[in-house]
Order: sequence, then C-alpha cells, then structure tokens
Amino acid sequence: METQTRQFNRAKTSSFLVLGVLALVALLAPVAPGQYYAYVTNYGEEGSHIKGSVSIIDLATNSVVATVPVGVSPQGVVANPAGTAVYVANTESNDVTVINTATRATTTIPAGNGPVGIAVHPNGRRIYVANADNVLVIDRATNTIIDKIVSGTRPIALAVHPDGSVVYVANVMDGTVAVVDTKTDKVIDTIKLEPTADDEGWGSFPVPIVVHPDGTYVYVANRLGSTLWAINTATHEYMARSFAQDHCGIAINPAGTVLYLPDYAGLPEPPTGTTMDVIDARTLERITTIKGLAGPVYVAVHPEGTRLYITNSLGDSVAVLNAATYEVVADIPVGKCPQGFGEFIGPGVPRLLMDDAATRLGAVKDAVAAGAEGVNSPQEALKSLETALTAATGYRLVTFWSVGSDGVEDPRRLRRVEGTVVFASERKMVEAIFDALRRGWIVNRELETELLAIVDEIVRADRVLAAVAIDDAITAKAEAAGLDQAQELLKEADASAKQAAVWPQPDKKTILFQDAIGQYKEAWEAARKLVP
Repeated sequence: METQTRQFNRAKTSSFLVLGVLALVALLAPVAPGQYYAYVTNYGEEGSHIKGSVSIIDLATNSVVATVPVGVSPQGVVANPAGTAVYVANTESNDVTVINTATRATTTIPAGNGPVGIAVHPNGRRIYVANADNVLVIDRATNTIIDKIVSGTRPIALAVHPDGSVVYVANVMDGTVAVVDTKTDKVIDTIKLEPTADDEGWGSFPVPIVVHPDGTYVYVANRLGSTLWAINTATHEYMARSFAQDHCGIAINPAGTVLYLPDYAGLPEPPTGTTMDVIDARTLERITTIKGLAGPVYVAVHPEGTRLYITNSLGDSVAVLNAATYEVVADIPVGKCPQGFGEFIGPGVPRLLMDDAATRLGAVKDAVAAGAEGVNSPQEALKSLETALTAATGYRLVTFWSVGSDGVEDPRRLRRVEGTVVFASERKMVEAIFDALRRGWIVNRELETELLAIVDEIVRADRVLAAVAIDDAITAKAEAAGLDQAQELLKEADASAKQAAVWPQPDKKTILFQDAIGQYKEAWEAARKLVP
C-alpha cells in the first residue's frame, strides 16, 4: 500500500496593419491572450529531498517571469480568485507554501502527511488540501488549519462546485468520490466508481478531477487505468468511457464543451505517454488525439479558451497549444519534472490589463486613420475612439493607485476614495467604444471583434480590482456579513458581464457592460469599507 501510494505522489499584442494597400489590425493573426499568469510546480529530482519551485509564467508573453522556491516535491497548486496569493502543496516536506504574488514572499503552513491536491473556494475564504489522511480546511484570513475532514481512504484530489456549496474529493485507494458540504465540512454522500471493462484487472483509482463550469457534471479519471467518469452532480449517477491510460491531469474549456485528458502512461516508470485526448464533454466521445508530447502530466485551459498549457514531465517544459488547431505555439522551459496539479492559471494585474486595453485601442484608431475598409464614417469613428483613449488616461494618475512602503505604485489596488475615478474612466471607455459600433461607423468584422475584446479586458480588470479589495477585507478579518454583501455584489456584476457578453443587440449590450462596471465598483467600495 505504501509503495502504491508513493507512486501516486510521484505522478506527477501586438497588432499589425495590413489589408492590401490599407492598414488594418490583423486580428486573424495570433495576439497576446491577455494578462494572466500560470503557476507551475517543479517537482524536482525523485528522491533528492531538495526543495522544489514554482515557475510563474506570463501568458501574454509565454515567458517565465519568476521562479519561487517552495517545499520538497511540490504538486498541487491553486491561485486565489483575486490572484493575490498562490497555495502550493509540498508532498515530501508535508506543508503548504503560500506565495504573495505581488512581493513573491512566502510563508509555510504545516499540512499533515503527504499533501497533494489543493483547491480554493470561489469566495476565496477557504483553501482545501488533501493529504494522505484527510482533507484540511485552511482559513485564508489567518493561514491556519481550522478543520479536518475524513473523506475516505487516501484523499488525493479536490474540486469545488462553482457555487461553492460542495467540495468533491477523489479518494484514490477506495475508488470513491466524497461530496463534502462546505458549510458544515461534513461528507453528505460518497460515490463508488466502477471501472470500464478495460480496467477490470486494475480497478478504480480516481485522481484527476474537474467540475463543469455550470456545475452540472464532475469529471474524474483513473490514475491506474483508462476510465473516465462523468458524474451528474444532481443525481450522482455516472457514465464511463475508456481513454488511453494512467491519467494525472484533466481540464475543461470555459464553454464547458471540451475535455482534455493527457495520457501519462506512468507504469512502469519512467512515463511513456506522448498524447492527449480531446473529448466531447457531453457525450464523452473522442474528438481527436493530440500527439507529440513528452510525458504529459497536467493541463490547463486559458480563461479565454484560446490556448492549452500542458506540463511535460520528460521535457521539463510547458507546451502551449492553439486550442482551435492544436498546433504548438510555444514550448516554455521551466524546472525539473513540472507538475501543476490543479487549476494553475490565475488572474492578471488590473493596471497591466488596462494598459494593454489602451494600447490595443490605439492600434484600432491607427487602423481607422490609415483608411481601413469597413469604416462608414471615419471622422465620427475617430472621434469616438479618441474619446475612449482620453478616458483611458483617467486611470493612469498615481493618485488613484495605492503606494507601498517602498513608494512604488501598487498595480493591483486602488486608493480608498480616489479609486472610484478609475471605474468612471472604464465606463467612459466602454461607452465610447460601443458608440462607434452601435451607430454603424465601424462595421469591419475584425475591428469589431478587437473592440469587443478590448471591452472584455476592461471589464475583467474591474472585476479583479473588486476581487483584490475583497481579499484585502478577508485578510483584514472583516466580519462575515460585510464580506457576504461585497461578494453578493461581485456575483451580480459577474452575471451582468456574462449576459452582456452574449447579448446580440448593441444598445442593450452597452448598458449591461456599464452596469457590470458599476456593480464591480460597488463591490470594491463595499469591500474597502471593511478594511481599517
């Protein structure tokens, strides 16, 4: 049993102008996906007992911007919703490292015997860690263990329902998934998983787990075998299919339509897997198989659904694939035996998101000024774009941003009072951009797509500003009632932004996006009031 358990532990924008003689922002060419960050755990040499590390990757440039030392044999990793902290489960040193993403300073929390999986509650207040004996509940405010949950034999992986009501725990040694109520920290059901016929000689050893974005299904894959289970979260009934063998990681795209399942093929060691199956999330039918990988362990999907990030244990790299064509667009060198067990992509920095949006907006204006096709009224279009760019300067004054003890501007946090001006600037930018679209001044499809992407980036920046303020209130140990109010406002803003993204009519779309920004401002204000 001990040998088998150890085997599980080891398992590891620029735009260019071209359109004939006319200039046009070339949106059909690859552009920077946006300011997000990946946090890849580097397990290190097996048996070396040397501390591992986390490679921080800027997904806009596909480059490692920092490497942070952590504990021994790090595997599980998750960023909190605000992107201000990253939690890392160190299996051999029996602890969790907490990384401050602004300063990259670290703190350590004892985490019992052999922690592996880790997940965070959507509200950011609780972190869940699966070790060899139980599931630990860590309080974000104090970074201390406040509860221990016995979920089954050898809990190893975790996933939280999008609404935060339950945590799903994969118990690897008894072939079950436990359902834990997050209010009581009690197991309310245990789902026994049976393997497909292909795995009858092996049995069920559930490890990789992910929840559908709308919370309707939980997907779990077999660590020693080929089975993939899709569990209905309402009935806890499941269907099962077979795909390759020995799975460590799994991911689903933001639309909830496609699953990604790497083939680790880890026994006998070293791993021999070179493929990843792409699977229809509804039917569990194979769409295609991606080849040419090097011991793929874990996979994550860019929040915009445009890229796939696969940790290659034999290549000591992260392969970046185009999610539409499956072509490799980058191969990022990281540390020894990279992992990333969990959702290892976190949100970016608000000020950088805003700067990127302004830069892209300037490129669109240049394209219109150069005579791009599909612009019915260049003069009026340029007026609207100039209005948006002028509004963009409204967030750049240092008086609106917090300043640390070192005198350096903090690109994640706004000042308590003056920061409201930033949200007003963002609303003005969105209004001016949609003015050019809804009046029919810009009908070029590529330019329209880019302008909508810019609006999305602005709104995402405002969401992170609110989430950071809420996290500050959490770490300030604000009372639960105040936090609940701020987070309810955040949910309302998310709902408006989601509705706006799919609303076809431009006038209503404009109103919904502006409503979302206003609601993010209200959430930010409510959270700021909770901080002394």
